[in-house]
Amino acid sequence: MNALVGRLDAALTHELHNGPGQLYTGPSGRTRMERVRVFRTDREPLELEVFRVINVGEYPELREPALGGTLHRLDDGEVVDVPFIYHDPEAQQFVLVIPHDARGRELSERAKLLDSLMKEHEEEVPDYVRHFAIVYGRRGLVTHLDDSETMEVDLTELEPVDGPQVVASYYPRLAGLLPPAGFWDRASTELAPLIDDEELWLFVQVGEDDHDAFAEASSDLLIQLKTVEQLPVCILALTDHKAHAVRRAYLNPVRSVDGRILEQLRRDFHATVVVYSDQRQLLRTFRLEAPRAANTKMIIGRAELAPQALAARWEQAADVCRSAPAPVDRVEHPFVLEDDATTAAEALRRLQRLEAWSSPERIEEALMVVSVPRTVFELSRRRVAADALRFGLAMSNSLVLQAVRFGLAADPKELVAALTRQFDEIVPNASAQGLDDGQIQANREALEQLFALHGTSTEGELSCNMEHSG
Repeated sequence: MNALVGRLDAALTHELHNGPGQLYTGPSGRTRMERVRVFRTDREPLELEVFRVINVGEYPELREPALGGTLHRLDDGEVVDVPFIYHDPEAQQFVLVIPHDARGRELSERAKLLDSLMKEHEEEVPDYVRHFAIVYGRRGLVTHLDDSETMEVDLTELEPVDGPQVVASYYPRLAGLLPPAGFWDRASTELAPLIDDEELWLFVQVGEDDHDAFAEASSDLLIQLKTVEQLPVCILALTDHKAHAVRRAYLNPVRSVDGRILEQLRRDFHATVVVYSDQRQLLRTFRLEAPRAANTKMIIGRAELAPQALAARWEQAADVCRSAPAPVDRVEHPFVLEDDATTAAEALRRLQRLEAWSSPERIEEALMVVSVPRTVFELSRRRVAADALRFGLAMSNSLVLQAVRFGLAADPKELVAALTRQFDEIVPNASAQGLDDGQIQANREALEQLFALHGTSTEGELSCNMEHSG
């Protein structure tokens, strides 16, 4: 692998001087490696380079290791399995490969990739990249590429490494990071956060009957805001959807140590989770990340507007939150990443769900209570608006203005005109699109109302668009 690292460095240098030569040459599709620290049972941790993106047009020799599950084989034969992107420009294949044991990170990995692609110029990102595939494990990749079956691989815990190699062993450092005082008093229900050297550690305890709770593959970390008598209580919720378990930490944004935790999550939403048994035995550790830094920024901004209060009053507010905790169950909402709607009826159902969540109160609930990642929130709204435009479905005025902000039209007048044209095109075949006579008539009337509002509008009307963001 060291020889390949050297070759990768040389190739990147060559590209900088000679320019790209592939169909898609954006940063998300170029071969890239990352240095990580690997933790293995009963062994000292080690550091190595792993591939986060492989471009088989640049490095054809990487294709077989990727399909065979040996891309990151160690000298002793053990295989490290990490999420990575498989890119074949010639075949126009762009695939996000997620290990089976890390399915719980699918949303995070997908949102991060979408966020990276959104930062590139749209004309430089071809359709096969924007509409990338997601598969689970080596077998999923093989099936997707219609290739032969090969052997299975394992998942190993990882911690990305920045800067020079760390010589000191991980475990002695961890042994010095005992849970904060009072952790065991509420360990069965609460989470204990601790900042050390700009790293956030989350300590959690599990009972004898749920030792498997809070595994990396099934865990997620939410950031929530609850207001009690105008006092903001920020809540970190570590959840395990498989074990139906949750632990919460209640943070006071005006307290120095809690403020540091929130600021750390605003910069980079990740933490190292440390799981203990009720016998105070270390069970496992893993790094957990989620695309919720923007949500944290919004919550901090909202908390800064709240009145100051004595510590005793805030503790009373936190006790109220403990007695009536914010929900962490999967709430039915429209902010999910879905494919294009296949019929007008399906697009209409999605549009109606989105409209029901378009008030400022519901938007705040989605971002600051349900903790929908901001990237997912924006992308899902854009997808619903784009589907509505494709079938000519009338939107509320607020969503019309939002669709213009998304770049779907130059101004509301142009958008309403496009909606009317598209709807006129599908009406002759409305039954095949799943629309009944009542829905057709209601949509016509709604389009007429939009035309009356925006038929002579100008871009100046966009100034009334309200942003519910931080």
